Amino acid sequence: MRGICTIAWRDFRALTFNSLFFILAGICAFIWTVWYGTFLKDFIKKSQQMMMMQQHDMNLHQVFSMHISTVNLILLFIIPAITMKLFSEEKRANTMDLLLTSPINATQIVLGKFIAGTAAAWVLVGVSFMYPLVTSFYGEVSWGPLFSTYVGLMLLVASYVAIGMFASSLTSSVFLAVIIGVLFNLIFWFVGAGAEIAEDPSWVAVFEHLSLGEHFFKNFAKGIVKITSIVFFLSVIGLNCFLTQRVVESNRWR
Repeated sequence: MRGICTIAWRDFRALTFNSLFFILAGICAFIWTVWYGTFLKDFIKKSQQMMMMQQHDMNLHQVFSMHISTVNLILLFIIPAITMKLFSEEKRANTMDLLLTSPINATQIVLGKFIAGTAAAWVLVGVSFMYPLVTSFYGEVSWGPLFSTYVGLMLLVASYVAIGMFASSLTSSVFLAVIIGVLFNLIFWFVGAGAEIAEDPSWVAVFEHLSLGEHFFKNFAKGIVKITSIVFFLSVIGLNCFLTQRVVESNRWR
């Protein structure tokens, strides 16, 4: 356990206390601020129109849903740029061999790096949460659906980290690690599109179950927390951590 914590803390500092992370966080904050302001202005305009028509079916969760969609879109590309440092940077700096010869096993290395990457990614999730939090001072917020959405977002982001970590373990090129990580994220995200092509109901169910979007937007984003969706995200995380562990273990014996 001490080995996992040591690696997690070392890598977390390496991931967050550097110029790249601050640049990426700044890019995220800028994009989210611009789009959130746009969503909020449209919401206020439509609310005023609905009030004039004596209709009151507008709520702030609609703004938050659009904000979360933007957050997810940006993090899908940003997180591989963060996780590239977990293994590719180690290989490029020739410190991977030193890590492999230390008195810790491959499983501890992978778990420590996964915890570090997830914690760094959750910092960005925390930044995105500041927008609905500030908005709550000026309007009524349904905290239940919002919290369930963010629980789902945290699991989704942890899945991106696990996928990006696996991509980083495959190459010593940080640029290639980012490309592979983004491609893997897109594959997991858009596999649900196969449900529109498949004619067999069994295959439709399989494609929908394997899609990150199906579990996140159709459950968590709507305030529904399903055990099956939690198990799915944990399975994605576990699979990619296991694959990464096998890659690290194979490097130890080369």
